[in-house]
Order: sequence, then C-alpha cells, then structure tokens
Amino acid sequence: MRRFLYFLIFAASLAGGISLHEASRNREIFRTVCDLTEMHFYKDNEAVQKWLVECRRKAAFASRKLSRTQLIEQIQDHMNLLNVSHFLVYTPAEDRKLWQGQAVDTGIRSRFVEDRLIVYKIIAGSAAEAAGVRPGDELVEIVGVSQVTPWGAQNRSGGFNFRRGEDIYNVEILATELNITDQPRVKRLDSRTILLDIPSFRSEFFEKEDWMRIVGHFDAVDHVIVDLRENAGGNFVAMLRALSTFTCGPQSVGTLVQPRKGGDDKEAFDDDTGDLYQIAELERYRSLGLYTFSGYGCFRGKVTVLVGPDTSSVSEIFANAFFMRPRSRVWGQPTAGDVVLAVWYDLPVLGPGFSISIPEAVFLTPEEEELENRGVAPQKEIYYDLELSLAGKDTFIEEARRR
Repeated sequence: MRRFLYFLIFAASLAGGISLHEASRNREIFRTVCDLTEMHFYKDNEAVQKWLVECRRKAAFASRKLSRTQLIEQIQDHMNLLNVSHFLVYTPAEDRKLWQGQAVDTGIRSRFVEDRLIVYKIIAGSAAEAAGVRPGDELVEIVGVSQVTPWGAQNRSGGFNFRRGEDIYNVEILATELNITDQPRVKRLDSRTILLDIPSFRSEFFEKEDWMRIVGHFDAVDHVIVDLRENAGGNFVAMLRALSTFTCGPQSVGTLVQPRKGGDDKEAFDDDTGDLYQIAELERYRSLGLYTFSGYGCFRGKVTVLVGPDTSSVSEIFANAFFMRPRSRVWGQPTAGDVVLAVWYDLPVLGPGFSISIPEAVFLTPEEEELENRGVAPQKEIYYDLELSLAGKDTFIEEARRR
C-alpha cells in the first residue's frame, strides 16, 4: 500500500523558514523522517516520544560530509531502535524490487544445509538458468570472495564453482536485470495432492478471474500444500480473497487497529484491492475487521501450510487463520513476526524514487493478540535434510506429502 504526500514533505522542508538551499541537506532529510514519523507512526507512547527527541537531536548534528548511503544507514539505524517492522527507508532499486519484481539478480536461490550452501531454486530467464545451474548444486566458491552466502549467490557477478555429485564445474554468471514474477502457481504432486506456491499477495495477481483459475485445480484432489515460505506480504484484500477459498465464506481472521486514531469502527473491508480505497478506509475508521468473502469457491479438504522465517506481513495473517480451520496444519519454522500495516511516503528531499514506509496500524488476531514481534509458531517444525537437498528435493514438501 502506498500514497504520495509531496505536499507534506514540502511543508516539512519549509518549517521554520529554512530551505534546502540555506541549510544542510542532510539535516533537512533527517528532520523530514522525524516529522513524518511523528505525524503517522501508529504509537505515541513514552518510548516513541524519547525516540523523536533523539531523532531531532541527531538531525541537528547530521554531518554535511555524509554520503547519501551513509546518511540512509544512519537514519535506518535510528529507525531500528523502535523495534517494529515495516519502518524502513527504501532506495529506488529496493522500491522497484518490492513493488514491480525488478532486480539485478543472478537468479540463484540458495540456503545453508548443514553448513553447505545448496541451490534450491533457479529463476526462469536468469543468467544462472542459462549457465545450466540447477537445484541440488552446491556452491563451493565465488572467485575472489572469501565466503559464499545466499546474498552473494543472488547478487554477485563472476566465476562460480559448483559441486554436482562428485564433479566440480565452473561457470561465469553475471547478475542482470530480471523481472521476477510472483504470481501464485500450482503443481500436481500426485493423484491426491497439489502444491500451491504463493510467493506474494501483490494485488495484480489476485483478480477474481485469475484466482478462480487456480482454484479450479483443487477439484480433483483432497490435499493442498500451500507454500508461503518466501512470501513477504502484499495487499490485505488480495490475501483475504485467497483465504476465502479455504474458509468457504465470510469468517473473521482479525482486526486492523490504529491506536492513535479516534472515530468509528468498521466490521469488514469491502472486496476491493485498490490501494487508494484501502487508504481511504484507514483514514475514515479507527479499526477495520478482516473478513473473508463469499464467491471464491470452497475447498474443504486437507491443507498443509508451509511457513518459515521469510514468511511475513499479510502471509502471517493468512497462515494464522488455518489454526481455526478443520483439517488444516501449519508446518515449517517460525515466521518473521512483521505484522503491522505500513503506508509508503515518497522522500523527494532525499532524491527521486526514495521512499519511507511507516507503520500506521497493528493487526490483532480474533483473540485480540498481536502477531508483531511474535509471529506464527508452526505446529510441527521441519529442518532441511542434506541428502534430499543435494537431490534437488524440498524437505518441507516431501514431509508434507508423506503424512
């Protein structure tokens, strides 16, 4: 969700009669972040007030000599002190990756299994795919780099040395611009089981017609495995549409509450994925119920939801709802605990394409418990098996299929 408030940022820049041409640009940037936080942050307690005082002190002494990267790091370090998710400054590249799936990327997705870095996925159309890298390969070296990491495998260019079985092979891989699509995908695993991979809840992937095509695959099976392990969230209503297929009609999954806001409460969001609609609702009401909808099909069979540390935001709300659903189980590893609603504001004072996300509402479960900083604890924890990983198989999916 995003809205662009250039006029607020401009007003903040003019406060006290100080223009960008007359004062330190870095100080003005830091102070703008402090002002936006004071206006919009969802809490207003003693800790936040102390944070704001320190924010303005740091803004007043921000050095003119700091590069833009160093300034962003200093601002983000201070923002991290509030220990809340979705409170971040985004560069243009990070913004494009988050909202449009555009990134400079090798296409390699890897994880450590027993101290060995194993490839588990290759992005279609990537340099890694062209080089012949495949799931199950072990990355043993990136030439000139002291240590291999999942981040380096995804973002670095150069010579890559992989082990496949008993053989070592060497390839040159250049991280290039990729458009990474995050739409839901289905795969038949056997006569009884379908894998539903939901990498994100971006609204453009959950138009009713598109989602109902996905749902059509459920008719011939009695077990759906829903993979949310890399789902970092998205649109609330898009998530509710997907969840509606499994609740088979309206059901409460929790409430969004703005603690600082007065006014009326609304029982439920309408079935509208538009960002502007959702923002208007937040401006109008103090709290908004999250209810699933009618008209999105009905699957009453067995469901296994797979989660992990990269499962965050609305995907955590989705997973939590399955504790209330019959014939359902949530397996994997604890989720991120990043469950607040944030609104994006442009930061033209920092440069074109820069933005800040500010938490403006907290999610409460039907039991009125927060998931922020707690997350979803799976009913069964799963750990990656080295032998299966080297064979290019997914331990979580294999475990869910067997039981």
